[in-house]
Amino acid sequence: METWMLVGGLVLCLAGTASAQVTGLSVMEFGAVADGVADDTRAFQAALDQAAAKGETVLAPAGQYRLNGTLTIPAGVTLQGVWPGPHTSQLSLGTTLLAYAGRDDESSPAFIGLHVGSTLKGITIYYPEQRIEDVRPYPWTIQGQGQHFNVMDVTIVNAYNGVDCGKHHNEGHHLRNVFLCALRRGVLIDQCSDVGRVENVHIHSVYWWRANPPGTPIREQASFLTGEQVEALNRYTQENLEGFIIGRTDWEFVQGCFVIWARVGFHFVRTDTPAGGVSNVVITQSGSDIGPLAVQVDEVQSHAGIAFENCQFMSGFAIGPQNQGPVKLTGCGFWGQPAGGSQMVLNGGGTVMLNACHFNEWGEGKPCIDANAGSLLVTGSDFMGPGTQIRLGPDLTSAAIFANRLRGGERVVNESAGRVEIMGNVE
Repeated sequence: METWMLVGGLVLCLAGTASAQVTGLSVMEFGAVADGVADDTRAFQAALDQAAAKGETVLAPAGQYRLNGTLTIPAGVTLQGVWPGPHTSQLSLGTTLLAYAGRDDESSPAFIGLHVGSTLKGITIYYPEQRIEDVRPYPWTIQGQGQHFNVMDVTIVNAYNGVDCGKHHNEGHHLRNVFLCALRRGVLIDQCSDVGRVENVHIHSVYWWRANPPGTPIREQASFLTGEQVEALNRYTQENLEGFIIGRTDWEFVQGCFVIWARVGFHFVRTDTPAGGVSNVVITQSGSDIGPLAVQVDEVQSHAGIAFENCQFMSGFAIGPQNQGPVKLTGCGFWGQPAGGSQMVLNGGGTVMLNACHFNEWGEGKPCIDANAGSLLVTGSDFMGPGTQIRLGPDLTSAAIFANRLRGGERVVNESAGRVEIMGNVE
């Protein structure tokens, strides 16, 4: 971790024996106390407002900062803590913001607001009054608007709503190395007119399990919650959490992202916001684990749609009846449980394309893929479980099932009145 020294308004960043001058302001110059007791909201906002004149960096040294209010990071300004990369929820280390604003008012202003070219970096955020035994709503922890706002190297311990890239029009938002436990919504993307990027964002309740209170020692791999609290937290998120909610966005790139114990892992929706609509997204090296529904596609762009590459799902992939856009999956893995349902349930008029995917297990008495409508193309995929591999429903317009491994023999139920080609499959 870096060491900073404040000398006459100039911040020195010390790393080993080398030092580099960083132009910036320290919140300590503006009266911040960093004891976790005194309210430091005014000190932070005063530093941020002064930094707005030149687009400077505001530095928050290691400590616990109680913030009873909300913060606005002006255009071109960076609020930076001491964590230089991804980090877990060690509240007694680094720069920790203790968030108190917005309890019981989900529609109130976000805890931290970002604007054009502004950045939040190297910080941990914790809600001290949130309780697993009595979950209360809070507004978004972070909310951005405008072009190229950034959230990097940030850990959020126990958000009700995590990061909002959708309430306001935006372009080129960039989330990188964001780790959070979220209770209701993880990340919202909407009203994005050009190339948003989401990289290495993990939505996982472990960031609350292992959040050591300030003043307690770090215990490697240890949970600071009881087993009963962990189970209650996971039950709550499986009943309430939507991990990634994706509405209107063009050329969205999602890479290395993960969500677990969510009611819906990735949810593609149509929104009626002023610049709303549906999405065009490429998702790679990502996954949704241990939840009732990994992916729900309500609707995507009819001309571009969405693509998953080298992703993993456990379990459930559903496409709703309103969807007309293509959904493409390449090199993806699916696994479920014998007591579960179908791995994929396909409705709507769009085309679903599956190439080099594998399906490990699905519900007894259910087809692995239940294709009710649209068109289905399946090639080079491996169906590893017993039971019906694919059902082609009467409203399916067409299907091509070529060169797959159908273990135990071909068990494809064809009820379609459309054109269907099934050939070249092996056991």
